[in-house]
Amino acid sequence: MKIFFRKLHRWLGLLMVVQIVAWMASGLYFSIFPIEEIRGEHLTRSSEPLEAEGLAHMGSPAQVNRALDRHFGPGWELTSLSLVSKGDRMVWRIDGSVDGVVFRRLVPGDGTGVLPVLSAQEAAQVAQDWLLDATEPRAIEWLESTSPGSEIRGRDFPVWKVTFEEPESLNLYLDPWTGAILARRTTRWRVFDFFWMLHVMDFENRDDFNHPLLQVAALLGLLVALSGVIFWAISTTLFRKKRRVRSS
Repeated sequence: MKIFFRKLHRWLGLLMVVQIVAWMASGLYFSIFPIEEIRGEHLTRSSEPLEAEGLAHMGSPAQVNRALDRHFGPGWELTSLSLVSKGDRMVWRIDGSVDGVVFRRLVPGDGTGVLPVLSAQEAAQVAQDWLLDATEPRAIEWLESTSPGSEIRGRDFPVWKVTFEEPESLNLYLDPWTGAILARRTTRWRVFDFFWMLHVMDFENRDDFNHPLLQVAALLGLLVALSGVIFWAISTTLFRKKRRVRSS
C-alpha cells in the first residue's frame, strides 16, 4: 500500500507539476495587486453623477420617439431608454433594433435630432480628459469586432480604442457615443489575463472555467494532494511502529 501511494504521488506529481506551478504562480500574482489597480481604475478620474437640475431641461419620451422616427423611419423597436451624461449635459440613450439589427443612439434633451458618434479627434480628447495625468495618445482605432481572447472580449461593438504609452501602456476603450469608459487595459492587466488563461486552462477565449480539461486537471491535482497525505500518514504510522519495536 505504501509503495502504491508513493508511486501514485510521484507520477501524478510529475504529470501535473507544470499546471500546479501555474496555479500557484497565478494565485500569487492575483493576491499581490489589488483588482482596482489591475483594472487601471487608479489612472482615471471617477465619472460625475447626473445632476438633478438637468432633468428640468429634458424633453419627453414622445419627443425622443419623434426624433427616432425621423432618423430611422417607421419600424424601429425600443429595448431601453435611459439618461446619460455626454460632456457637461444630459442626453437620452436609446438602445433598440431595426430589422433585427441592434442600434444605440443619443438624442439631446430637447429631442431635436440624433447625435452622431464621436469623431477620432473627439475620442482622443475625451480619453485625455479621463486621465488623471493627461498625455498625448499614441494611436486611435475604431473597432467593430475583435478576435477571441482579445483584451476587449465580451463587450458590445463598435468602440473607440485610444492607446497611450504612459501611464502603464494604457488602452482606453470608449463608448463611441457618450465617451464613457468601457474598459481600461494596462500592462498589469495583460499579465493578469495571461495568468488567468493559465489558471482556468482556457487557451482560446480565456473565460471558460467549466470545461473538461480544467476539471480533469483539478481532479488530478486533488489526487496528487490526497495521495501525498495518505503516503505521509502511512509512512508516519510505519515509522512509529518501528520505533516501538526497537524500544521494546
